[in-house]
Amino acid sequence: MNSILKIFSILLGYNFFKRIQSFKSILISFSLNRRLNEVSGFARFQFPTKAIGLENINIGENFAAGKNLRLQAISEYLSFKYEPRIRIGNNVTINPNCQIVSINEIIIGDNVLLASNVFISDHSHGYNSIADIHTPPSERKLVSKGAVVIESNVWIGQNVSILPGVRVGHNCIIGSNSVVTKDIPDFTIAAGCPAVIIKRIITDSI
Repeated sequence: MNSILKIFSILLGYNFFKRIQSFKSILISFSLNRRLNEVSGFARFQFPTKAIGLENINIGENFAAGKNLRLQAISEYLSFKYEPRIRIGNNVTINPNCQIVSINEIIIGDNVLLASNVFISDHSHGYNSIADIHTPPSERKLVSKGAVVIESNVWIGQNVSILPGVRVGHNCIIGSNSVVTKDIPDFTIAAGCPAVIIKRIITDSI
């Protein structure tokens, strides 16, 4: 069997399989665009993509997402109901392996760039109470501490996590491997775990 597969791979070549992948991406993009609550222009998704609650998601113009995106607006978990909203602005690019998941509200402004492996969530599992500690995490109610807002012209580096109730201001840069647990003001560079301001763009040269 392996020999047959190897022969096929040699005969058909890399470009053939790349075209198949591109075709899959076109098909899934058309399918998702039809189901979104609102989309300006044509949002481009790369196969595979996992999307939940598209009726609660708005996307602006010139949107492009890499493979393995998980875009989830969760309206029900276990027996609990939620009213999620995800709003993404114009000219947003999301690199592979990112997750954006909401039970409350996530807003991403215009001209935002997400590197690979970025995690953005407006909720957590449980209240961190004694009762919840004795409940398996997957069986706890989803709880939001507030919306996540990422303003326009923001660059978020690789492996960044942005947690509930956080605002990332206009024209910010979030360094790779950071965990954003509190607001980041406009025109700043932040990095670390938890992320802290390391430079103010309007006063310092880069």
